[in-house]
Amino acid sequence: MRRLSIGLLVAIIGPACRRQEAHNDRAPYRPAQAVSPTPTHTDSVDSGWNSPEAVRLSGLHYTPPIQGFGTLSVTSPDGYFDSIGPGYKIGTFVDGRYRGADMVSAQLRTDEPCKGDGCDDPEYLRFVKVGDQLVFLRKNSDGGSYLWTGAFSAAGLSLVSDSQFAVQAFLSPDTIVHGSETFRLVSRLCGGASLRVAFRHPVFQEVRFDGQLFYVTRPDGSCLSFEYVPYFSEKEIVWHSPPKEPNSSGYSWKKDAEYGHLEMRYDPFVAADVVQIERDARVVGHTQRGEPVYELKDSNHPLLKEFYRDYEADIAKAEQRDEKGSGVRPPGRSYDQFLAARPIFLWHDPFRRLMRFTNNDFLPVYEAEPVIYLYPTTAQRVHVEAKPVYAIKASIPPNRAGWDVLALPSGELTGIRDRKTYSYLFWEGFSSTSPMRQEGFVIPREEVAGFFERMLPRLGLNERESKDFREAWLHRFHEAPYYFITFLPRETIDRLAPLVVTPKPDAVIRVLMDFRPLWARELVKAPDLPTPPERRGFTVVEWGGLLR
Repeated sequence: MRRLSIGLLVAIIGPACRRQEAHNDRAPYRPAQAVSPTPTHTDSVDSGWNSPEAVRLSGLHYTPPIQGFGTLSVTSPDGYFDSIGPGYKIGTFVDGRYRGADMVSAQLRTDEPCKGDGCDDPEYLRFVKVGDQLVFLRKNSDGGSYLWTGAFSAAGLSLVSDSQFAVQAFLSPDTIVHGSETFRLVSRLCGGASLRVAFRHPVFQEVRFDGQLFYVTRPDGSCLSFEYVPYFSEKEIVWHSPPKEPNSSGYSWKKDAEYGHLEMRYDPFVAADVVQIERDARVVGHTQRGEPVYELKDSNHPLLKEFYRDYEADIAKAEQRDEKGSGVRPPGRSYDQFLAARPIFLWHDPFRRLMRFTNNDFLPVYEAEPVIYLYPTTAQRVHVEAKPVYAIKASIPPNRAGWDVLALPSGELTGIRDRKTYSYLFWEGFSSTSPMRQEGFVIPREEVAGFFERMLPRLGLNERESKDFREAWLHRFHEAPYYFITFLPRETIDRLAPLVVTPKPDAVIRVLMDFRPLWARELVKAPDLPTPPERRGFTVVEWGGLLR
């Protein structure tokens, strides 16, 4: 996230988008001269946006987009290019404080690198336009960037801000509800055009469906994508025949660590030609609503055999990576043990899709947000390599057989290749299978922030590192009433992702969190937390978490 600069009137800060400070000496980026296309417009009448109820709720009558101002651009002191616009009038207020004024929407673009969920999603800024004045609607604008007053002044527009007013349709809620079903926001990107209407929502009108995700397209062409969230976990199922081997890590029901971003192995839905419930499955339990859940009858069913082959390959790969012969390896299980743990169960969702729930104990973990800080005693060149079992999927700076940086005692890093300055190194990717540790803490949702404030210093993080951790992770703790949170032992962290630093540091602090949501409080044993290494000499600090 950028540092606030002098001359900015408004700063929009988005919690799910973290952009690193990255200064650079390069020549300013020059935009192409082509005019940005007019946004795709949802037909206001056919889609219900101009129905009497929708107009009453929003106070707006929508119109086809009409350009209100051109593209505004600026190069930041960091050397990154931002552009805003063109701005399009998308409607006129018919009620409320801005009656008679126009609503204007403009897309924000930047070439600044970013990390975090959805940070590459399209960003829209929305305004009320009254003559030559733009009123910036903070609540209706996507976060993560800054508005420069000079760019607007040069276009003959003055800029003020309204941090209270909002049009409901241009909020981005974490969830929407239809009847008793809940849908979770996953991105601000939409799928193809050949979608059927799944249901109508009182605020967002037509919600369309492509077989996997649900989409809302708003009158300025912006999109919201949602996934259906099952109303239960394996903990709420009344099992007729519980698995013989207990599950420690829960079950996954979607394909990706973050839906639509990071490919894993298994589709969340099973095709009818792969499993026919009447022929291939038996009932093994019921949800709270009395709906059946199933397991496969045939212990040699292709879904089970494929899953176990992948699991065996994971174990073999982890053993090959045990370069030092430490013997710290993932525990392998026989096929009989695999079956006894109920590796897969199935359920028909309200849209008649056969959902696959996959046992996390047999899946690779996804290491998300590992952030590495380097604190040498004097300025020196440092080479760093993170080595998860599988590939690094994202990194800042780009990972090319590791990172080569000039590190200062303050923690500031300068890339040897790109000459940019960074606060830390960032990476994420898949590692080996790792059943969840059973010792940990059960924390009510509203107490998670305070728990981190108390716990992270005990694990060795200083104030700055703890703050960065909380900013990166707290937004994930908002759905369930309780959370099981644990921190992995150092030997497990070193197995999942060896960290090689040259020259060798004097002290290394590694913090890796694992967690899962709970819908009821559970009794667990608190772990023994080792005393973190003393910060001395050249110190390296890393924190991150696992997603399952």
